[in-house]
Amino acid sequence: MMKTKNISLIVFFALAFSQWVIAQGGFQNASEDCKNNYSIFYELYKTRNYVEAFEGWKYTFDNCKEMTKNIYIYGPTIVKAKIDSEKDQAKRRELTQLLYRIYDDRNKYFPEKEGYVIGLKAMDMMTYEPESEMEKVFNTFQKALELETSEHSAAFFNNYFIMVIRMYQKDSKKFGLDRVFETFNLISEALENNNNNYNRQIEEIQRKIDANQATDKDLKTKERLEKELENYTKVETNIELQIAKIATCDRLTVLYNDETFNANKNDINWLRRAAKLLQKERENEEGERESCITLPIFLKIANELNKLEPSATSSRSLGKIALYNKDYNLAIESFKKAAELEADPIKRADDWRRAGEAMLRKGQLEAAKAAALKSIQINSKSGEGYILLAQVYAAAEGVCGNNVFEKKAVYWAAIDKLRAAINADPNVANKARRLISEYSRRLPDKGISFQFNWKQGDKYTIGCWINETVTVDFDIK
Repeated sequence: MMKTKNISLIVFFALAFSQWVIAQGGFQNASEDCKNNYSIFYELYKTRNYVEAFEGWKYTFDNCKEMTKNIYIYGPTIVKAKIDSEKDQAKRRELTQLLYRIYDDRNKYFPEKEGYVIGLKAMDMMTYEPESEMEKVFNTFQKALELETSEHSAAFFNNYFIMVIRMYQKDSKKFGLDRVFETFNLISEALENNNNNYNRQIEEIQRKIDANQATDKDLKTKERLEKELENYTKVETNIELQIAKIATCDRLTVLYNDETFNANKNDINWLRRAAKLLQKERENEEGERESCITLPIFLKIANELNKLEPSATSSRSLGKIALYNKDYNLAIESFKKAAELEADPIKRADDWRRAGEAMLRKGQLEAAKAAALKSIQINSKSGEGYILLAQVYAAAEGVCGNNVFEKKAVYWAAIDKLRAAINADPNVANKARRLISEYSRRLPDKGISFQFNWKQGDKYTIGCWINETVTVDFDIK
């Protein structure tokens, strides 16, 4: 009785809804059956009764093709619920084909976002198609990206690259490394475009917030953009981890060498993609980060790219090779230029950190501190900026102070920053703990400190450009 009562209420509200739609003039050309079935399935959809909504939705899908785009927007969720509830394999296959037709019909009757819609279809095909149809699924992803290079979800780009890796692993002769790298470049460029677009919008709203001119709509938009940006950043990290396993320096030299450079040195896209892959950092067998910037071809590519298209990417490329070659002046100049041109705050923070590393190696400690603080200010979630600041303080042993206690107190400041690095970013914890162990052995001697009237628990302010207050602690392990 209760279930019957609930259905009756749904029908009542559905009919009321259909009358409201008619009053709004939205479905004036649709039949009464179309309006009523739409209203019934829509009410069930809103209450997440997707399987119960199927019959009403199916009627509108079969008979009311041009009534509203919502038929095609809500349809996939309804049909996927129906597939999951169906035990008969033949019927599941029929429903799967129906699911694909939703996307095809949406593009037929409401074709304004064709590439995006095909991308949605590709992701569902990835779920429901058997292993034997892998190439068909990949081709659907490929078509979606060809039609629309940027306007896809983070999930689309992530799943697309998973399909790329699967294709390569299945048949590396048919689907070679060149196609893997080509697709990686297309995807990473699309992700970068989206990241830059979102970051510019967020910075614009932040300026309004700082000027007390932001509306509630602005705040909600900023929250949505930050969530989207977080998703894109996760995907970018994921696909870079995947490509790092494949893009070894030996493999990259097959694609990027003197012969291919001479054939493509006027092609901006080729140079940009080559520079990006060659400077991609990856973990070696010892767990250290490395890239292929030591290859002679990288310097040629970086210089040519910077000449044809000065940008954050080209400046960063020059900075990395300059840092490797110990040309610290060029490294500092290049990384500061990259930071100036970069829209992505995470990359901008890393540029400032690398500029600070070059300043540290050059002995410009005060400037290196300023660069580290800029990096932390831009991206406080990365521990690398804190580690750089700790290294700068450690390098200042003997610079500030008049006695052995004061000159070695910089190590307490360094250890404080290493602890901040661990709190901000678990990924740097091992590196930070190694440095804490090293620096703790260099702290002021307890006996000598006592002679200068300093004991456990005292507060000491380090002077000059460091200007940090630390707690005297002789028990750091």
